[in-house]
Amino acid sequence: MSDIEISYNAGRICEAIAKIGYEPHTAIMDIVDNSVTASARNVIISLNLAEGKSLKSRNSVISYVITDDGAGMDDEGIKNAFSIGSDKSKYSEKSLSKYGMGLKSAGLSLGSRIVIISKIDNVLFGPFIFDSIEIRNKNKFFISKGIMEHYSNLIDTYFNKTPSGTTVIIEGCENVNQASPKLTTEKLKKRLGVTYFSFLKTIEPLNINLRITPHGQDPNNSSIIAKDMLFIDSEDFKTNYNPDSYDYVSPYLALNDPWVLTDLKGQELPPITIKAVVFPQATLAGSKSPLPKESKSKITEYEISRENKGFFIYRNGRLIRWGDDLDGVITKDDINLRIRMDLSTEHDDVLHVDVTKQRLEIDDENKSKLQGIVNKALITAKTVRNDCQSYLKSTTNDEGLAFNSTVENVSEDDPEEISSADPEFLERRKLSAADGEIAKSKLAEDNPDKENTKFRKIIYSTKITYGKVWEPFYDATEGVFVGINKIHPYYTEFLSRYQENSIERIVAEALIFSVGLAESNVRDHFVDVDRETINQIFKKFHKNIENWLAEWSTDNINLVDE
Repeated sequence: MSDIEISYNAGRICEAIAKIGYEPHTAIMDIVDNSVTASARNVIISLNLAEGKSLKSRNSVISYVITDDGAGMDDEGIKNAFSIGSDKSKYSEKSLSKYGMGLKSAGLSLGSRIVIISKIDNVLFGPFIFDSIEIRNKNKFFISKGIMEHYSNLIDTYFNKTPSGTTVIIEGCENVNQASPKLTTEKLKKRLGVTYFSFLKTIEPLNINLRITPHGQDPNNSSIIAKDMLFIDSEDFKTNYNPDSYDYVSPYLALNDPWVLTDLKGQELPPITIKAVVFPQATLAGSKSPLPKESKSKITEYEISRENKGFFIYRNGRLIRWGDDLDGVITKDDINLRIRMDLSTEHDDVLHVDVTKQRLEIDDENKSKLQGIVNKALITAKTVRNDCQSYLKSTTNDEGLAFNSTVENVSEDDPEEISSADPEFLERRKLSAADGEIAKSKLAEDNPDKENTKFRKIIYSTKITYGKVWEPFYDATEGVFVGINKIHPYYTEFLSRYQENSIERIVAEALIFSVGLAESNVRDHFVDVDRETINQIFKKFHKNIENWLAEWSTDNINLVDE
């Protein structure tokens, strides 16, 4: 049998490997993997912006630079790094690399030219250049030797403090159509600390710095902080979940079991540790939660959401899957459950880890075993969700109650009409009292325990007349009371965020009550103007307030995050 050589198109191959499936932030992290594998202690990721461009501009990055203080490479090492594919035996057992495609595929997804300069014991090697445009033009794979002086500024910036290390430069970024890098930088800031958590938390920790450099200006630096999405290192973390002592705040360990797989020959592989942590429902950080402000803040820090639920899968200590449901092992309702799975190189083949190390596949038999292990955690997560819902529904409905005690000794008389006994005033007060009786019944419909509710001077309700933020009423025995509209943006976005009966809420209630009291007194004491005219005046008054507060609340929702 004779061999027949087949042709290839080098340019098309470069184009194909550039489109394996990287997003810019995942491509950058794949290059950072090489730094980690080289035992770097410091990595700098730089995004250099083109002149006149900002982070919000399309195609605004003129170059990406990833530099480290790792072992470094000589000329032969750099040439091997540029080879298409690599000898599997050259990788260590815990290497983050896999097929020898990461540098090329990740780099070409960001730009058309990859440059490597390296240093060992203060001796510089390179620069070597892998240019996909030149490869396409000549239809052959090759690298070229560049001129070191062309990169003198970069060498001074990155190599003057370390005897060894490597810098990877991605140029020709204008040849790759990309959205604005703002999202890329946001994802890097959010994900780097999680992705390299194991390396950032070691005894000799990895340090990662993200540097954004506008053209001709000083860089903006951000140091990456290690973050465990399971919050196992949190002071509130609990190792034993007990429904009778659940605190509605802490993350609880629900599972810590091994998952044993076999290879194609039937040999058992090293067990995969499955750790599951259950979180409270995110709604317990909301305005209707009875929890204190400090507890709500803790729950907010957990970032409980659909994006952050499911499996966080690590390979050799490096995150490869963020919030994976593994084709239905985790359902859409399991928002409060996170599971960490730690793989090693031995599991690559049986779990079909792909070239980008971002995706994997589990066959039906192994998936069934995994489901059996995880079911216990799924039950706990559902129990916690139900418990949180019951807790929310069992709130004491204290809104407005504390305000009563602050006004017990405060007069509600009109200061100019203290001795008034005008017959028309008395008649108006009777009408107001009759309206107040109707209002009490109507507003009480929002209260699940109507019979046992103490009379309140401030009542929160969804039954307030449309077009009003609040509405004053009069009770023949208790005097003026004011209903506050629970469906108006001023309540939903701001007022409700203060804890029931907090001093902030009571002060706001006092201001609203004072205006309501004044309106009630004016309406009943101003007998020289007929009641209908006064009603029309106050209707317009309320419409102005309602409209302005609605627009203000909508326009300033961002204040809630500050």
